[in-house]
Amino acid sequence: MDRKFYSFNTAFKSLKDELRRFLKESGIYYELSGCGAAWHFEIKCNPTEVELVNNWLDANTITCK
Repeated sequence: MDRKFYSFNTAFKSLKDELRRFLKESGIYYELSGCGAAWHFEIKCNPTEVELVNNWLDANTITCK
């Protein structure tokens, strides 16, 4: 399956650490860099992994509706 890069930013250190742990445990390639006072993820996923990551983010992030 083709993999594409997807971006995610967070200013929360705990979320950064938890997402890194999740991605490592799931065997999903990512690049992490500083972004001012926040962190920027570039996550390389196939369509199945995109769903897995999105479900994790939905369960572990704060969203506005």
